Amino acid sequence: MSLWGTSSTPDATTNKPKFLSTDKNSPYRKTEAFATQAGWVTRGPATGNDNSDAQPEVLVAIGGLAGASASTGLEHPTMTKYTIVTNDDHGTSDNIVFEIAYDEALKYDAGSAATLLLTATAGSNVTATLTHMNGVALADELEGNILRFTATSAQADTYNLSDNRTMGDPDLKDAITGTAIETDSKKFTSARKTLIGYESIVIA
Repeated sequence: MSLWGTSSTPDATTNKPKFLSTDKNSPYRKTEAFATQAGWVTRGPATGNDNSDAQPEVLVAIGGLAGASASTGLEHPTMTKYTIVTNDDHGTSDNIVFEIAYDEALKYDAGSAATLLLTATAGSNVTATLTHMNGVALADELEGNILRFTATSAQADTYNLSDNRTMGDPDLKDAITGTAIETDSKKFTSARKTLIGYESIVIA
């Protein structure tokens, strides 16, 4: 989804409602907000409803968002935020956890969970696998805008998503159109990594 407003730059990282928090521990965090054809919505803890299937609550209503092609309406889902959740010492199972937030909801179509190869600076690379969407364990037809990836490192090292890394076999669809997400929606270009606040994962 591109910016709503006068800019033609396809970046929604700074365009979510400004009153939402950037604190990853806040129930009102900005990453929980995403776009539908009604405008900016949320269905996180801020709504007071812990039902993951509940109708999203509209935060900011916006008209003229019909369509979801490469150039109309919502356009395609865009990564907006990268967050390291866990980087525990090596030797602990699932000691690497990070999240990628989008500006629109995605839907998991049962098949293979998305993967991302993390390149080690000195030792062996590890593969992070999609395990949750918006805190809910991955399941067929699950929708959400926050993808949680988990990996295990058996060594002390620094891990990175290399430039132009693309999610492997995601089986993820645009929740609006029902079509598979485009390459641009799952590719970590250098520019996109900068925009979403990417940083290396350091394991002791």
